Amino acid sequence: MKELVLALVAAVFGLAGTVVGARAAKKGALISAEATLQQVRDQADVDQAHWLRQQRLQAYEGFLAAWDECLRIIDSVGLPGRSDSPGINPLKEATGRMAERARRIDILGPAEVARAAEELAVSIRRDVDLATKLMELADSQRPAAERITSGTVPAMTSAVEAMEEATRQMQELMAEVGDVRVPPGANVMFEAFERAEELANAAITQAHEDNDAFTVFLEEATAIVAELESNQEAREGIRERFTTAARHTLDSATP
Repeated sequence: MKELVLALVAAVFGLAGTVVGARAAKKGALISAEATLQQVRDQADVDQAHWLRQQRLQAYEGFLAAWDECLRIIDSVGLPGRSDSPGINPLKEATGRMAERARRIDILGPAEVARAAEELAVSIRRDVDLATKLMELADSQRPAAERITSGTVPAMTSAVEAMEEATRQMQELMAEVGDVRVPPGANVMFEAFERAEELANAAITQAHEDNDAFTVFLEEATAIVAELESNQEAREGIRERFTTAARHTLDSATP
């Protein structure tokens, strides 16, 4: 009987040891599994950060390439809208590419870089709009310029010549007749002088109208050019802000 009790006691303790061992093994397995899972998560975070950094780097580089392309076009043709500019279509196309890449940065972030990129894209688009406006304004003045060249200036020259000729003939007539109050042919001379005066007055009136129109054009064109120059100067600060924010983002995102 005593032996049976001892055997049962030994069996119970053995079972308890097995249970304790199983629990310890289970706990160890859980800890190992959690550690492995954390390693996987950490690696996934590293991989994701690396992927995001690469995507951002490519987006930033692509955006700056489009920006540099816009600047090369502007530098090659001078200030957009000048009379010697070959056109703004290439600049408009490059601006479109720049805007597309700014939208990609808006997706990848961060917000500070995206805002600076959008401001740069908007600034270049503003250049295109101002250049287009200036070219349209210049085109609208071509008929007036042609009228001045082919009409007003020749009319003014003719009026001056007619006035000079009428004055010369009147002086010659007065020299020939001496003290006669109304010399023969004086009426013809007076009529010629009046016609010359009418021509001169008409030419002067037209010249004033042309001058007023040109003054308005010059004021509008000067304002557009000033805005273009101001817009280009402001972009220097925006570019620096974009570059600084992009560099900080890439540095802080290093896995």
